[in-house]
Amino acid sequence: METPHVIVFDQNCTPPSRVTALLPADTRSHCLSDAAELRAMLRDDDVAALVLVVPDHGTPERMELPLLAPYLVRTPLILVSAHPQISAAWLQAFMVYQPRALLTYPFEPARLEAILSQIASQKASTVTTQAGSRDLESILENANRQLNARSQEINTVYTVGKSVTASLDVNEILERVVVPAVNLTQADSGFVILKEDEQLFVHVARHREAFAAELLHTPTSDRIAWQVIRSGRPAMLHRKTKVATDLLARAFLYVPLQTPGGEITGVLAMVNWKKNEAFSENQLLTLSTVADFAAVALENARLFKLREAERYRLAAILQHAADAIIITDLDDRLWLWSDAAARLFDISPAAQGQLLSDHIRNDELRELFSQNSMESLYNRVELSLENGTIYNTQVSAVDGIGRMAVMQEITHLKELDKLKSEFVSTVSHDLRTPLTTVQGYIALLDRAGPLNELQTQFVTTALASLDHITDLISDLLDIGRIEAGYDLEMQPLRFDELIETTVSASRVAARDAGIALSVHPSSQAPLWVRGNSRRLRQVIENLISNAVKYNREGGWVRIGISQDNNHVIVTVSDSGIGIPPDEQARVFDRFYRVQSSETESIEGTGLGLAIVKSVVEKHKGLVWVKSTVGKGSSFCFVLPVYDAPRA
Repeated sequence: METPHVIVFDQNCTPPSRVTALLPADTRSHCLSDAAELRAMLRDDDVAALVLVVPDHGTPERMELPLLAPYLVRTPLILVSAHPQISAAWLQAFMVYQPRALLTYPFEPARLEAILSQIASQKASTVTTQAGSRDLESILENANRQLNARSQEINTVYTVGKSVTASLDVNEILERVVVPAVNLTQADSGFVILKEDEQLFVHVARHREAFAAELLHTPTSDRIAWQVIRSGRPAMLHRKTKVATDLLARAFLYVPLQTPGGEITGVLAMVNWKKNEAFSENQLLTLSTVADFAAVALENARLFKLREAERYRLAAILQHAADAIIITDLDDRLWLWSDAAARLFDISPAAQGQLLSDHIRNDELRELFSQNSMESLYNRVELSLENGTIYNTQVSAVDGIGRMAVMQEITHLKELDKLKSEFVSTVSHDLRTPLTTVQGYIALLDRAGPLNELQTQFVTTALASLDHITDLISDLLDIGRIEAGYDLEMQPLRFDELIETTVSASRVAARDAGIALSVHPSSQAPLWVRGNSRRLRQVIENLISNAVKYNREGGWVRIGISQDNNHVIVTVSDSGIGIPPDEQARVFDRFYRVQSSETESIEGTGLGLAIVKSVVEKHKGLVWVKSTVGKGSSFCFVLPVYDAPRA
């Protein structure tokens, strides 16, 4: 037998190839790595076989197989792989040329020698090679079929996921799930069962013969669906069983619809009524993935529905609210507003998401939002508009949302308060002259003749009562002047020095009452405010006077002074009798005094704290109280800091 001539083509190696060493000893061989050289040598008719080493990477195009096609028709082809398996792409490329054999590397040299011997003798090798070729074709066909099936499943899952997440309508989501699921599994029918208030309802059903899915809301007592919902595990069976519609199913596949939070809301079911064919594990896995997409989409639709319902309710509230309400986000961009606010400030729908400062022309309201955005302690103002109306405006922070301004019209209340103040001021002014006359004549009674002891006592009591009434009238007139803006010329002043001077003047009265009075500044830096020194001194005097009067002998009064951001904070604390919680909100009202056995003997007009509140608010400040019964009280007020004037 003539010595066979074998060519080894290994494009990824520098000749000689590892396969060359495995050829029979009597074989005449050439090892090539260049395709052009290979084509030149294949022109020689004495080539018995071409041993082609399949690369482990790259693509068949690199091999230039179409150029080798004319020679591979007459030259037997033997494939050698450096790995136990060859990719589908390479198999498809080589099957066109009907290879005689496929050997995975490493292989036994005897196997290659036998194949070459068969080729050289032109005997039984033809049958063997054809059988091997048919085996390869069968393997490749089966692999392609499985690959196409998996590719179709993956494409279906991708399409369903993309489709259902793009919708927020429940029926549309369910239809987009059931239709491709039936097409994918080739089931006779498919449907979705959802749990509602501990009952099951069939919502969407699709039969393979039907043109489109059917939208339902049919109650069912499907025990298999209940089992899947309660266990959270899919159910797959190939036997006759009653399911949702009480019909006998030959095979069924139920998978749960589980939300990201772990709640089972229903099932996706595939059923074979007519054909006696079971569902596969691959279909179970694919359908479970589709069900996960559906559950997420249904949960999103449910949350969106709740959000829309809340939005509609909020919109209805804002539409019918009598107060003007403005809600912004954390960046002071307009988010929501009531119809009253839209009419009041001429806010158009186009202002949604725009900066409040670009659409609200009222400087006071813009400043109020600006102060609140800087965590200012002051967040309330009486807003006066161009049309003469007055609004009590409060801006408060809403965690995680932004800020909300609520404005209540108080124009009529301010007018009534003004009338009341004018009436009280007029009456007080008219009473002062006759009271002064009465007080003067009573003081002169002892000059008209000697008074006995009882008469002297009566005169003293009458003069004390007149002093009390005079003080009351003075306080009433003070409040009237403060609220009217009289005697409130503002100028820069050293507030820390003003407090020290006021405290020094009050030390004698405190010492006589057995009270220790002290000042505690947080730093020695000067604190500047813009205000009226006489009125601010009156605030300090009233707070110290109350702290001394409502204290106990041996107690203390401390004045704390500090600066926080852009405000001066003053705290007057005492160790006195304290104020009950239910009465703390009213202590700044006119004529209001806490009634108890401990306060019966303490004199006062009930106007001192009302004057404090009026003065502080006229200085754009805020005052409040914190108190514990039996332990003492702390009256605090804040004023805006004024930049220290340059020398």
